[in-house]
Amino acid sequence: MATINPVSTSLSLSLNLGTIDGKATEKSIVVGRLNDGITADAAKTLVTSLGALLEYPVTATKKNSVGLLVD
Repeated sequence: MATINPVSTSLSLSLNLGTIDGKATEKSIVVGRLNDGITADAAKTLVTSLGALLEYPVTATKKNSVGLLVD
C-alpha cells in the first residue's frame, strides 16, 4: 500500500503594494519550515500576526504542502 510522507509545509502570502504606473502590483512572500500538521486556525493566527508587522496588507494566503509518495 502506498503512503505519502510529508516533506515540507509553507504559507505563501500575497501583499497588495498598490498601483504603479496604473497597474495593480502584488508581491508574494513565503513563510517556510512550518509543522506539517498546522491547522487552519494556527495558520490564520500566524498570518494575522505577521500582517500586523508588514507595511502592506495581506490579500491572500495559500498553504503549500509537499509529500513524498512511497510504496
